[in-house]
Amino acid sequence: MPPAVFLAALLGGGALEYLLPPEALHAPRALCVAGIAVAVAGFAFMMWGHGRFRKLGVNVVTVRPASRLVTDGAHRLSRNPMYVGLLTLLAGIGLATASVWLGGMVVPLLAYFRFYVIPREEAYLDRRFGPEYADYRRQVRRWL
Repeated sequence: MPPAVFLAALLGGGALEYLLPPEALHAPRALCVAGIAVAVAGFAFMMWGHGRFRKLGVNVVTVRPASRLVTDGAHRLSRNPMYVGLLTLLAGIGLATASVWLGGMVVPLLAYFRFYVIPREEAYLDRRFGPEYADYRRQVRRWL
């Protein structure tokens, strides 16, 4: 489940920060504010996609069947707005806290989405929605 893996990345980065702290890095106020803004933007983008699913009655949980293809709202900008949002949220938290470990956890989380989650979802959506999904894939980028 992507949210559980996100939480594991967040906790793992925090644990690494505690156990193997890099030289004392303290985020200047401007960096902290920028990080918070990035995190909020990521959360908002994720929730825009999530809210559209909810409003249309589409399953958000990736192991449940999709009742329809969502192509509007955040999904007109990205085929994966919830994953883009989670990655951006984690990057913003890393930036706001000046944590190399938290910021670095974006890389394995991205790899998990890119090489495990998204290929499975795309294969399922292709089988489920056929030409409609193929058209959507041609029109909208995977990330942004």
